Amino acid sequence: MAARIQKGLLWVGLPLLVLAGGCGNYNITFEVADVINAPGPDVTREMLDVDILCLTRKEVERHPEIVNGTMRADEWFKARDEDSPRIGDIPPQRIYSLRRGEAGNRRDTLVGPPLLSFVDRKDGRRTTKVAVHHPAFLNDQSAIVIYGRFSDPTGIAKTPPLVLQPPPRWKTDLKIQVGRRDMQRVE
Repeated sequence: MAARIQKGLLWVGLPLLVLAGGCGNYNITFEVADVINAPGPDVTREMLDVDILCLTRKEVERHPEIVNGTMRADEWFKARDEDSPRIGDIPPQRIYSLRRGEAGNRRDTLVGPPLLSFVDRKDGRRTTKVAVHHPAFLNDQSAIVIYGRFSDPTGIAKTPPLVLQPPPRWKTDLKIQVGRRDMQRVE
């Protein structure tokens, strides 16, 4: 009887283990407007670098300024560009980037080129899809934080990040709309 119960538990536990092993993988779709990264009525356009951070509870505790939005994009990208020790403890495999350059020349995981305005895209598509993995997606204290390097007349705009805390557990397809000066999640 005990062997039969153990065998039954194995059959119940195995699918749950397989299901849990595939979780934490997110597909993020960025949908761009006709013009992105352009302050005010300006029609000049620039590419938009994006950083996606998959932070565990410990990293959230060490960097509350990232999750509560007080570290804005200008500060984040300045720290990134200078390879600041202030954010040096965030592992590169948890910083996913859409940016110029080659893989390996920054402390991150390159997942694609920077975003372009719809009018600048040659492929006629409004969306860019990337895949990221969050190792602690079930922890309510962990977070997904998305920074965009939006421009303003004086440099990088002081925009707050888009913060998803806790990370969605079962909705693994995330849609982000990108506009002239900001981005937002679409349910």
